[in-house]
Amino acid sequence: MAVPKKRRTSSTRGQRRNHDSLQAISLVVEKSSGQNVPRRLHKAASLGLAKTRKA
Repeated sequence: MAVPKKRRTSSTRGQRRNHDSLQAISLVVEKSSGQNVPRRLHKAASLGLAKTRKA
């Protein structure tokens, strides 16, 4: 059975977990409908690639 040779310090553990958090989605107000849309979807909608619901 595999066993770690040395104990991982809390600092090393924290450095590894630093990138595990979820990022908040940036929202943009769409000009045509006034709806809050994720930035990437807004870009796709402005190009006519994605449909958005009207409120």
